Amino acid sequence: MKITMAAALTIRPATMDDAVHLAEIWNTEAVTTLNTTDTEARDAAAQRAWLASHSPTYPVIVAVADDDVAGYAALKRYREGKPAFDRTVEDSVYVHTAWRGRGVGRLLLAHLVDTARALGHHSVLARITAENVASRRLHEALGFRLLGVEEAVAFKLGRWLDVAVYQRRLTPLRRSDAR
Repeated sequence: MKITMAAALTIRPATMDDAVHLAEIWNTEAVTTLNTTDTEARDAAAQRAWLASHSPTYPVIVAVADDDVAGYAALKRYREGKPAFDRTVEDSVYVHTAWRGRGVGRLLLAHLVDTARALGHHSVLARITAENVASRRLHEALGFRLLGVEEAVAFKLGRWLDVAVYQRRLTPLRRSDAR
């Protein structure tokens, strides 16, 4: 299925009705690619449970054209159970294979960054497999800075993967914060 950007995309909050589409996108990445360190497929019920685990503070958004989900993005807590990290979030962006190279990821990530800022988050982190050049370039284009690379920390599809860690600060540090 070849899709052009002529189809107008809309960004909206994900709903439970999107679960099947999100699982389809997720499963391609988790099971067949090195683009993510995740390895487990999700059925629609597992995807609905994942959606339910999110909140307005940690939203999931989708890019849609008519009823076709072109991709989705989410924010999650950076360190669960560690209150000092409550204003730091981690992003994830997934684009359906038929929509890649058409600006969907950029649209989703830009919207996610704006949403994170509006929600009062201070910083967004991204952990990207080092070989996922498209995602690394996307994050760099939207102002994320490479902090470093964790070497050989994930084993997937018979290979050890490096993970690049990126950050985009959303609010400036005040002089008093720099102590």
